[in-house]
Amino acid sequence: MRHKLIISLVRNESIHSQDELRKRLLDLGVDVTQATLSRDIKTLGLVRVYDGKEGYIYKERNSGVEESLTTVDSSDLIDDILDIQFSGNLAVLKTKLGYATGVAFEIDRLKIPEVIGTVGGDDTILVILKEGSNRQNFLKKLEKLKMDER
Repeated sequence: MRHKLIISLVRNESIHSQDELRKRLLDLGVDVTQATLSRDIKTLGLVRVYDGKEGYIYKERNSGVEESLTTVDSSDLIDDILDIQFSGNLAVLKTKLGYATGVAFEIDRLKIPEVIGTVGGDDTILVILKEGSNRQNFLKKLEKLKMDER
């Protein structure tokens, strides 16, 4: 029953954070811990995506959401990244709390040639770069996105 409620809320409302989702569930009489809600979100395949109007909201993965979203403002994407550190062909990006999944999704959508893929948590993104990729090229492409939006 809880999973059905979560899906219904995500489909019919703009849910911006786990805390907001937890409060909406509580309004409906379902008390759930943050840890349980995190597992539910993962189990249900929910992702936070940039909708172009309200910022990042939860949507169902593979729901066709990619085609229905407006184009992301790349300068917003870059502004959400607070720090970048490298280790080998891995980049660890720190973001504002709750933004990592959405930013990782947008980095994947940009199809930067050096990037194999991303994994986003709450405030940390792991970016896997192709073996032998130049880190500076990756950083320049992210920074160029910001400059192109000005």
